[in-house]
Amino acid sequence: MKVEAGTLSPKSRLWFFPASRRCFSVRSLVFASTLLIVSYLVIVPLLMLLYASVRSTEDKLPFESTATTLANYALVFSSPATLSILINTALFTVGSLLVGLPLAIIFAWLLERTAVPARGWWASLILVPMTIPSLLSAMAWIQLLDARNGLVNVALRGLLGLKADTGPFDVYSLYGMCFVQGLRLVPSAYLMIAASFRAMDPSLEEQSAMAGRGVAQTTLRVTLPIMRPALLAALIYFIIVVIESFDIPGLLGFTARVRVLSTAIYWAAHSEVGLPDYGLASALGAIILAMALVLMWIYHRLTAHQERFATITGKGYRPRQIDLGAWRLPAAVLCMLYVVVAVLLPFLMLVWTSVQPFYSTPSLESLQRVSFEGYRDIWHEGSVVRAVLNTALLASVTAGATVLLAILVSWFVVRRERQPSALTKYLGTLSFLPQGVPSIVIGLALIFVYIRFPIPIYGTLWIIALAMTTRYLAFSSRATTSALMQLHGELEEASLMAGAPWSRTLLKITVPLLAPSIINVSLWVAVHAMQELSMALMLYNPDTVVVSTVIWSMWQNGKTADAAVLGVMLIILSALLLLGAQAASYFRRSSYQ
Repeated sequence: MKVEAGTLSPKSRLWFFPASRRCFSVRSLVFASTLLIVSYLVIVPLLMLLYASVRSTEDKLPFESTATTLANYALVFSSPATLSILINTALFTVGSLLVGLPLAIIFAWLLERTAVPARGWWASLILVPMTIPSLLSAMAWIQLLDARNGLVNVALRGLLGLKADTGPFDVYSLYGMCFVQGLRLVPSAYLMIAASFRAMDPSLEEQSAMAGRGVAQTTLRVTLPIMRPALLAALIYFIIVVIESFDIPGLLGFTARVRVLSTAIYWAAHSEVGLPDYGLASALGAIILAMALVLMWIYHRLTAHQERFATITGKGYRPRQIDLGAWRLPAAVLCMLYVVVAVLLPFLMLVWTSVQPFYSTPSLESLQRVSFEGYRDIWHEGSVVRAVLNTALLASVTAGATVLLAILVSWFVVRRERQPSALTKYLGTLSFLPQGVPSIVIGLALIFVYIRFPIPIYGTLWIIALAMTTRYLAFSSRATTSALMQLHGELEEASLMAGAPWSRTLLKITVPLLAPSIINVSLWVAVHAMQELSMALMLYNPDTVVVSTVIWSMWQNGKTADAAVLGVMLIILSALLLLGAQAASYFRRSSYQ
């Protein structure tokens, strides 16, 4: 009997071939294992966090007391500091969004809908800040906007003839935090918004122009209203991003004495006086978790109904770029200004700091002290060598584990979409849940899990790897799911017909075809694992230091030049990895054409 691939019903495909019967038990076992692992990674820490928030911690660590109490929540809501923390968090979130989202929308419109000069170059350069960790961005802007000796302030005082010794800007303030965080949002928000601008049918704008509307009126009355779902989804998503951010509030807010929710959780769990207050930390963690999950639910609802605003409906669709006329040059200058401010100035400031024995404002005198000995001497410190080795191991393990889980989750979600079960839907939803869980909350939750459970990984590098695998599973599974949906199942069916078991089909057919996406996701996870600070700070000890925690410690201890040296090397390595991912993905795709 001869059967061609793609001619059987989904149910027949599963049972018709003997090979399918042989691999059914293996596939079921793998599905059950994947479900259990993802549930353990996501659900157990969150339940333990909620459980810890209602346990009495008076003179004891969580779970050493059998008393259940709401005293932790009472302490949070009755403390005068809580209102200040919530207000600061709200102001920090709103201020950052007011800086970042308008810029991202402007750049997305300019680069996708208009004929701005050198648009391809600007589209690439706007993404470069993603290679600079938030911690290093904050360090660079401290050197640029410090009220006393920041380069920008010193230059402005000399240019304007100001006699004051400080200002006019001060990065150690809520405004400074919003400015730095807002710049950090632009590349990611641009990526999220640009696709929607690219896909919009230009005939709607043409009709507006024929009615006598100018470019500004057309954009405000036609383009932006059509983009409302994408813009609202981006707004909700980046509210979560700002609320969970720790690096910039931790570095700038600590000196400015501006505490937000993420830094309040960290300092409660790392008290400098007495024992850590895990009760307060768990209650704050539960509050920020509830806020994030509600926002993620709203985000999911918005992204699930964007088809109501679809504008591409026929084969006649063809994008058209708007001619800016006299505004072409100002638009290009705006793009260049952002690249200079967000990329060039911070990176050059870090490089300058790294070649100085101690920080000083750039001048002819300090130019004579330039030395690259710091890049050699940094390796004489044992903690740096240990941190580099730990970081390399952590990035490799996290990338491997996350991508493996993402591939399995994607396969079971996509290949069973014609006959979805409750467990399959549960797996898909669960794998996306960490997207709404702040990194610092994951770190705190894992502390509670492995204080309570007799699994000897607390204080080791593996607990940090678990935290990062949990955090990056959502992005990785979504990326591999999108790639797998573009592959027809006929090739896998043909492999099963040839007698190959399911596991061999997955390894020899599916994974090679997904190689470009797998390479991109692996290196994306590795780069973010190298840069991650909040989870590493919550979980590390002197034996499990990583590069990000060493940079943090050096900066806190006044070793500015050493911190800048490590930071520059980390940025260069991150950029090389991301460029390598793009090159490898390109050549891999070319090999299939």
